[in-house]
Amino acid sequence: MIDVIIPATNKREVDKVVSHFIALGDFFGKIIIVDFDKSSPSLTQKQVEEFNKSIDLSYIFVIEQAYFNKSIAINVGYEYVTNEHVLICDADVLLDKKFFERAFEVWSINRDMGCVFSPEYVIESDNGEIRKGPGICLLKSSHYKKVAGYSSDYIGWGMEDVDFLQRLEYIGVEPQKIAHAIHLSHSDEVRTRNYHCDSVSQMRMENRQLFSKKREAKNQYGTLFVDVKHVSREVCLC
Repeated sequence: MIDVIIPATNKREVDKVVSHFIALGDFFGKIIIVDFDKSSPSLTQKQVEEFNKSIDLSYIFVIEQAYFNKSIAINVGYEYVTNEHVLICDADVLLDKKFFERAFEVWSINRDMGCVFSPEYVIESDNGEIRKGPGICLLKSSHYKKVAGYSSDYIGWGMEDVDFLQRLEYIGVEPQKIAHAIHLSHSDEVRTRNYHCDSVSQMRMENRQLFSKKREAKNQYGTLFVDVKHVSREVCLC
């Protein structure tokens, strides 16, 4: 079984994404949504209640944070993971069913195989453009914990997923590209509205510099245990 972590702040697409997971079948044990904005939640209380009729859904609000931090959201979400496998999925991505079927085919052949699965490509819903999707990761929960999850040192947009995959490779967990996904297209303004900066290129540049320093130092660990201990959160009791 797979537990799904979805970082989702001001993301109306979450409704479609959760519905899509439910429609895919019995792959999933729990869906964990981590939001940073209680004043404008990605899901309404009614939607959460309806989804909980079909799947175990946890809705967590990170509080006392000035800006959205994807790594913090994912690390906080991991605290609620109980199943053997965990999927980190963006709040606006629909994965093909073959993605899960092929992943479990690999694991059924060799349960001890160290690998992390990401889609081979992601298709934009509005124009069919194809791009990479390294931020979508399916792996064993124990491997996530072994590298201490994501690093919240990355401020703003970009590189936190590349850093995570690099540290997994250090412990012998190899990336594998399988199947595809659809990205529910949106404007660049949506990419930056919850961050400290409105320039994607500037955030990318700063985070690439940080990644280079971490790679040179062979940094092996994220900030999972620090974030879980120090980041305040509330659970939506819907």
